[in-house]
Amino acid sequence: MNNVLEIIDLEGQPLDALAPRERILRTASDLFYRFSIHTVGIDRIITESGVAKMTFYKHFPSKANLVASYLRHKNAFWLGTLTASSEKAGLSPLDRVLAIFDALDESFRAPSFRGCPFVKGLAEFGPEANSPEVQATIAAYFEGLRRFVASLLEPLALREPDKSVIQILSLIQGSIVIAQSQRDSGVAQASRDAARLLLEAEANGARSGSGTSDASVG
Repeated sequence: MNNVLEIIDLEGQPLDALAPRERILRTASDLFYRFSIHTVGIDRIITESGVAKMTFYKHFPSKANLVASYLRHKNAFWLGTLTASSEKAGLSPLDRVLAIFDALDESFRAPSFRGCPFVKGLAEFGPEANSPEVQATIAAYFEGLRRFVASLLEPLALREPDKSVIQILSLIQGSIVIAQSQRDSGVAQASRDAARLLLEAEANGARSGSGTSDASVG
């Protein structure tokens, strides 16, 4: 799988500057995300990427393989974006969590924003679909996001950390759906505020239970 740096380069370069495999992946990524996976055929991807059919199948033996590669591309790019946002200098442990919503806000404001590709993927590749590689890639994204959030919450020493992970994940995914459906420019900030209230209450509850009275998690 490409690393995060290569994924970012793929997004930023002109299509004709990319090697054939990256050109196919870049074209498929754009079409799958803007429309849907099932409505975009291989012939269209071949035509718009400007490669020969033989070249396409040399790099991607099936559409399912291309779809899985597309989702891995989105996974690396998005988790890399969240990591970079949360690792900015000078952030407190709480602010590192809240930085997720700052990254979401920037994403929501982009004209290209079309929602979460993994939620879309769940709709197109549910339990009944016979696409184990695609389904495993989708599952890996959600598990990776869960682990990432859990790692950010760990320094806060919360009373119920597993519950808090679910709450933050719900705010993340809920804000994405609202941003896509309503184009509400304030949804990321509202979710950020809710996350702060939840985490401060949990941290204060944990300290009260241990006999500590510090009122801030920042």
